[in-house]
Amino acid sequence: MFDNILILKVQYFIYNISFMKNKLYFYLLCFMLLLLIIFFIFLSNNYFYTLIIETFPEGKIVFQKKILPEQEFAFIYIHSVAQTPVWEFFEIDNAGKIILTETHFYDHGAGLPYAAFGEEIFVREDNRFKIKNMHREIGLPLYYRIYEDRGNVFIFENQEINLSEVIGDALLKIDVKRLNVIDYFLENI
Repeated sequence: MFDNILILKVQYFIYNISFMKNKLYFYLLCFMLLLLIIFFIFLSNNYFYTLIIETFPEGKIVFQKKILPEQEFAFIYIHSVAQTPVWEFFEIDNAGKIILTETHFYDHGAGLPYAAFGEEIFVREDNRFKIKNMHREIGLPLYYRIYEDRGNVFIFENQEINLSEVIGDALLKIDVKRLNVIDYFLENI
């Protein structure tokens, strides 16, 4: 009988230890799950903007990259009437809108800027006319026609894409997409 009581006590002790281990594992699992949920909430609330240039209506991606507010990009093209280069500089604002900030050109003429408006500044520098301090919001998406013979070039950071050579004649759709880290990951797998 003494042996039976001893066996029961040992079994009870082992049961309590295993129960405590299971309870510890359960709490550890709950804690890890909670951390994972907090991590995903953090990632889903962390937004950034992506600048996307694609052919329209085909949807072939020409350029797609993360862009920060106030980060600049530019388009250069040969004006169809003046037959001279035009530079247009843009940036993204904090709300993800494209803002035309500056334009440069060599000549005056049909379809070329002729004056500055509001707080804009019209100057002549480096043998070019320039309109600076522009804050013209561009509606999105922006549809942009390129031609093989117009020398259309897109510049972002240190990357330059000669759109006329790479694509030829096409209609481009330029847009800014607001993504969180999870959406970005899911779109790129």
